[in-house]
Amino acid sequence: MFFLRVRFLLLVLLFFPHFTCAGGLNNETTQSPGFTTKILGGSQSKSGDWPWMAALLRASEPNTYSAQYCSGVLIDDTWVLTAAHCASGLSSGDIEVAVGIFDLSSFSGTRIGVKSIHIHSQYDTSYFTNDIALLELEQPSTQPPITLFSGESKEKAPQDLSGRMLTALGWGMADGSGGSWYYPEKLRQVDLPVVDDSYCNNIYHVTLITSQLCAGYFEGKDVCNGDSGGPVVTRIDGEWVHAGLVSYGKSCDVYDGWYGVYTRTSEFVDFIKSYVPSARCTTKNQGRPWLLLLVRP
Repeated sequence: MFFLRVRFLLLVLLFFPHFTCAGGLNNETTQSPGFTTKILGGSQSKSGDWPWMAALLRASEPNTYSAQYCSGVLIDDTWVLTAAHCASGLSSGDIEVAVGIFDLSSFSGTRIGVKSIHIHSQYDTSYFTNDIALLELEQPSTQPPITLFSGESKEKAPQDLSGRMLTALGWGMADGSGGSWYYPEKLRQVDLPVVDDSYCNNIYHVTLITSQLCAGYFEGKDVCNGDSGGPVVTRIDGEWVHAGLVSYGKSCDVYDGWYGVYTRTSEFVDFIKSYVPSARCTTKNQGRPWLLLLVRP
């Protein structure tokens, strides 16, 4: 199946040199030409570092490596957060989820079925705004869930995360030796800074809204095909928190990495909580409550 993936990539580059895909179920994009969602210029993660990481799998494909097409995170024992375009047009029976997975080729855990899919009601397939969805699992995962960044924190991290370094995670296409491209078996990561929206606005000829963020570099480091729905995380209040998820970007094999667009977690806390009230979010200091001392006269 590895060779089928490579052959598909070569056909895409041959006939559509600027066409990119975002990790759709059949490796076909639902995005406009020039938009994509790989870990470029990053490094291999360590097993066990990201226990809430989830791989979205084609249920019809028994080989977990070949089945992976998008990513997500566990936010409660039966709920996974991902991108809307990773679930759009699919039924719950089309998707299985592997939680806590590191190596796609040696995963021995349970592939959990999806009970229901909840795509944001205002998801826009043209501009990929509100690109967020929740997957309810058929059975609980034993892995710990990740905390969501709500925009508030004890350390008073900036709500827009401007200038903050984020870590992106995924199994998307990676750059190999001699200019070759491949899908890695083991989870990879790359650090990307949050930058001003104008970088992405100028590249993609759009105007980002408050629920989106722009992150990355001019070249050399990026996320790409197969990383869609995966998290960008950062350390706040002493723990790794979910700051956003991979939405779209430019074709990495053509542009050698560029700034990408991500869905901002803090703008969707109400949406998430409407389905998953128990999802953990960062909070600000409440301060000490006033103590009322009642002294008998």
